[in-house]
Amino acid sequence: MNKLSFSIGILSWKGYDSLENSLYSYKKNGLSNMTNHKFVCLPEYKEEGIKIVEKYNYRPILIKKNLGILGGFKKLAEEMPKGPILLLENDLELVEKKKETYSQLQKSINLLNKNRLIQVRLRSRKNPGEPFIGLKKYKSYWSDNIISRTKRIFRPFKAHRLIGTSIYYHEEPDKIHPDSVKKIDKNFYVVTSSVLNWANLAILVDRDIYLEKIIKTAEQIKSTKNINGFKNIEIELNNSWWRNNEFKILIAPGLFKHNRLSHRGY
Repeated sequence: MNKLSFSIGILSWKGYDSLENSLYSYKKNGLSNMTNHKFVCLPEYKEEGIKIVEKYNYRPILIKKNLGILGGFKKLAEEMPKGPILLLENDLELVEKKKETYSQLQKSINLLNKNRLIQVRLRSRKNPGEPFIGLKKYKSYWSDNIISRTKRIFRPFKAHRLIGTSIYYHEEPDKIHPDSVKKIDKNFYVVTSSVLNWANLAILVDRDIYLEKIIKTAEQIKSTKNINGFKNIEIELNNSWWRNNEFKILIAPGLFKHNRLSHRGY
């Protein structure tokens, strides 16, 4: 297999057991050999973290203090080459084999460039791991029962914003929500940001668009909510700017399972 034109970037604050597990899965299932550009950002780094990163032939980006999720991803993206970048946190285990991983990434990179997508989401739809709060919210509004129907009547705008998550729940979501969910390839669906929030987990983005549109906007937004005192992008972009821009999001069948092996404080 030829190398693919993308870079891998992992943000790893603490959780070195999760990092080791994830990097092992990337080696085992071939992801690490699909590009020469591989980085791990280590805020508040320790020698243990550096050894794990170097063991798997990734380049460590060493930060003495914690930058939070937004700050960490910004620093990581700034150190990565231009073009498509796969952004991961340290607890995202690869659950597909080499052939499927290569196929999905190749298709995702091509569609990202061709369709000017704001992001490709690569969290596994059949094995996403826990927690998955968005899926629980979708089912509470869109299940076939009186409670869900009542919620949709009294909170129609909230129900509409959850439609994109249907792709993680239904086999043929485009038939359930034909006005909002479009199938563009086998098991690949496109929705707009009006029906799906921004997500940090397992995303493929264009490096410059990510820094100039997503990171810059999230930095400028004032919010009273945070994670450990830091911005996390998802909170800041849960707003009308994101929804009204109608950014295009591709949801792939998915490759990664959220699998946190130890508690990190949030």
